[in-house]
Amino acid sequence: MLIAIHQQAERFFRARYDDSWVPAYLEDRGFDASTQRTWQAGYAPNDWRALTRHLRALGFGDTAIEASGLARRTARGMLVDFFRDRAMLPIKEPDGTTIAFIGRSHDGDPKYLNSPRTPLYTKGTALFGVHALTLNSTPVITEGPLDSIAVTTASTGSLAGIAPCGTALTPDHVATLRAATNLRKVLIAFDGDRAGNEAAIRAYTLFKHVCTADAVVFPADQDPASVLRDAGPAALTQLLHSQTRPLADLVTDATIEPWLRSLQYAEGRLNALRSAGKAIATMAPRDVARQVARVAARLNFDHATVTETTTDSLTSRLAIGDFPLPPTIGGTTPTPSGRRRSERPPRGPTP
Repeated sequence: MLIAIHQQAERFFRARYDDSWVPAYLEDRGFDASTQRTWQAGYAPNDWRALTRHLRALGFGDTAIEASGLARRTARGMLVDFFRDRAMLPIKEPDGTTIAFIGRSHDGDPKYLNSPRTPLYTKGTALFGVHALTLNSTPVITEGPLDSIAVTTASTGSLAGIAPCGTALTPDHVATLRAATNLRKVLIAFDGDRAGNEAAIRAYTLFKHVCTADAVVFPADQDPASVLRDAGPAALTQLLHSQTRPLADLVTDATIEPWLRSLQYAEGRLNALRSAGKAIATMAPRDVARQVARVAARLNFDHATVTETTTDSLTSRLAIGDFPLPPTIGGTTPTPSGRRRSERPPRGPTP
């Protein structure tokens, strides 16, 4: 029933697309008419009950319509449309079944509105664009659906843009990817700002034991959709293939950043070394050698010293069972147990 409702809603949005502001808006963002059709873009009318009336006319009851997340109850008990005056993009399962929608406003707030949780759809599991994955394409994790479309469109099959739906990446998202494709490598292509960089660093923990993970380094305040709009598909494709670096590099650099102003002093270099060693100790084995070499070169220590610091940190964590997440830039990150990194559990009384 809920799948059928989403199918009818998708047709409804598509039927109102041509006479809306959506085609011109997406064209201005760099997506031609063919791309818009491929991604089945539509429009939710600026009407409180247009979709609800349409679904009722098709024979769907109010209970099912509300359960679909496409309508909600007001304080007075009236059933009204969840999406109004928005460009609509369907969220699909890997097999192409539509299970939810993302609505993009023209200039209002919030910019993006996702379907609420339903029996079909959970934000922490669903990924926009996952249906475009093939066994031979590399997933590129982006921040938003237009970035995802930009990546897939520009790369013509070698890369597939994937976006979480209004939430941070979760282990369940990774499981969704693994079920949809032969996951050997993933690219993280978040926005080229501080928040995007921090999100990319957090993603390392999710992928480090699953596959190789690289980061696409965008210029400041740019993202895949803006590069497509400003420079075209060829420029975006070149950037996605050439401006990459191991995601572990970003994790290591983030641990050194708080000490940058004191690296001219021995104490500052030692603090940076200890911080980097702790991060390297949590990394996948394939990433360790490169990060030891990078830290040695950047902080002017020999490889043996960096290796020893990393080993000491690993031994300490094994002793107390503490394996914190990689740090965010300029701050600490909660450990899986919820403690802050600085909050070590007591070792117990000394005999």
